Amino acid sequence: MALGFREAGVAPSGDLPSKTPSGITLPMLLSKAKSSVAAGKLCLEHGHADSAVSRAYYAMFQGAQVALAHAGFHRAEWTHAGLQATFTNELTRRRKILPPSLASNLNRALRLRLTADYSNIGLSLNQAAQVLSWAEEFLRHVEEVMRHG
Repeated sequence: MALGFREAGVAPSGDLPSKTPSGITLPMLLSKAKSSVAAGKLCLEHGHADSAVSRAYYAMFQGAQVALAHAGFHRAEWTHAGLQATFTNELTRRRKILPPSLASNLNRALRLRLTADYSNIGLSLNQAAQVLSWAEEFLRHVEEVMRHG
């Protein structure tokens, strides 16, 4: 079972709305992540599986930035590898703030996003729907931790 920030002995980075180093508030970034999911759903509805996967992954990437900033990990910019490593190691393994399945799905979504964006292999609508489902679950967990942690 995942623990909240307080139960894990981690103080949140301050009263919301805290800001990322780039000046965006965490609620604004979370809103941007939700918008990415909504855009992904529209892409899926119109048969654009690759674009849906890309939007869903970026929703998860943005959600991970929110969770990390809320836990006190501030970066002006995150690389994909750096964000994934810090999210996995700090929030799911070390502190157990979020379930490990989120880290696994974040990694799987990145691999599918890379296929969608950079290969000649088109992804299926079923794959896109799965990644969108992961993104929604990811954001639900991040919101829950922010509310209670």
